[in-house]
Amino acid sequence: MMIHQDPYKNLIQWLKDGKAEVSKVQIEVKSEGYRTLKASQFIRQGEWVLFIPRTHYLSLEEVKKSCLINRKMIQLNYIPNNIQTYFVNHLLQENRRQNSFWKPYIDVLPKDVSGFPTYFDAEQDALLKGSPTLYTVMNQRRIFREEYDNLKEAVKEFQRYGYTYNDFIKFRILTISRSFPVYIGENEQQQLLVPLADFVNHDNNGFLQYGYSPDADGFFMQAVRNIQKGEELFYNYGQWSNKYFFMNYGFASLTNPMNQFDFDVCIDRNDRLFNMKVDLTGGNICWGNRLVNETDHDTFRQSLATVRFAQISKLDDFLKLEEDVQNYNQFWPGWHTTPKTIELEKATFKAFKELLVSELANFASTIEDDQRRLNDPSTPEFRRHIIMLTMREKQIIKKNIEVCDMMLSVIDKSSEELKNLMRYYNFREIARYVNSEIIPMKLEEEGLA
Repeated sequence: MMIHQDPYKNLIQWLKDGKAEVSKVQIEVKSEGYRTLKASQFIRQGEWVLFIPRTHYLSLEEVKKSCLINRKMIQLNYIPNNIQTYFVNHLLQENRRQNSFWKPYIDVLPKDVSGFPTYFDAEQDALLKGSPTLYTVMNQRRIFREEYDNLKEAVKEFQRYGYTYNDFIKFRILTISRSFPVYIGENEQQQLLVPLADFVNHDNNGFLQYGYSPDADGFFMQAVRNIQKGEELFYNYGQWSNKYFFMNYGFASLTNPMNQFDFDVCIDRNDRLFNMKVDLTGGNICWGNRLVNETDHDTFRQSLATVRFAQISKLDDFLKLEEDVQNYNQFWPGWHTTPKTIELEKATFKAFKELLVSELANFASTIEDDQRRLNDPSTPEFRRHIIMLTMREKQIIKKNIEVCDMMLSVIDKSSEELKNLMRYYNFREIARYVNSEIIPMKLEEEGLA
């Protein structure tokens, strides 16, 4: 029987009683919103850092069987919007049971999840103004509300137990931020909720890997390098953008190499070629695009191609495009709209810059404002993550505006002038594009091709 009043000690004892191996780690609670694990001893590369047996983690199979509401859902053939709803129902059920087997785990789950955007109020939403993340936040709230309302209507037991919407979304957020996708069989991936392992935080250079051991029948975390005693433990949550981390884990990072800015490119309804373009695209008039900090990247070329498609104004250019793509089963502007003329490229970069300047103006603050707030120690933690999220988006936009300016400053020069300019370092952002696309068109115009 556990007699400790400290829930963290209770958790460790519960895991040890269940034959978990947790002696190499220790919990450190820096704040309610930041708990972590540290190495309690030197750990060699390849060693297991911790091991949690199947009896002490939650799998989809387990929660479907052990939760009354989940069993009712299966009987009714009710399919939730997301499989994590099964975990939510299980946690809601066990949270009400005083003698629940899972009580030591539930007792250490964060009590405050207000740093997640689902809980933001209007004032906090306003800080996201201009960011595509705001649309994602609103869409997530709509999906969560639909999940809750549909479940309440379809499963009478859920309604009878009186679970509130706040109860539901709290555990929904906790399951998002704590689930581990793990291959149990050769091709069978499952989502797991793993006590203690979910204390390990993210780092781009994380040095742990995890998986399922069929021999030991449980979940393990393994060191991919030597770990010193007292060192904080990290693993890489994945190659995701700040928007993904913010929505699913409540944090953002200025150093995330996968930062991006999402935006739409649409055909102008007043375009005289509007109907022809819509026919070519199979009825689409808008396309989602993204930009990253590295402008010599496929995302930049695809975004540029989409803007180029929207900017085609001459019938000859459009007919040439139709001829180019006639063998494709499906036309996609970002993949298939190649450069046609210098005039079109000039219009494309001008329009691209105007679009990005407009997107940048939509934000609630400037990059300079953001930097001042980040440097202010009184800025609340959750606001710091909003600032880092939106600041990186603005920096990406600004970088791409600079590339557009660079192109517009040189595009009218001759092929010989361009060849000479592209040798200079300050044109490195556009050198490959100018050499491969612009100079050949210039040579053709000049009769030198």
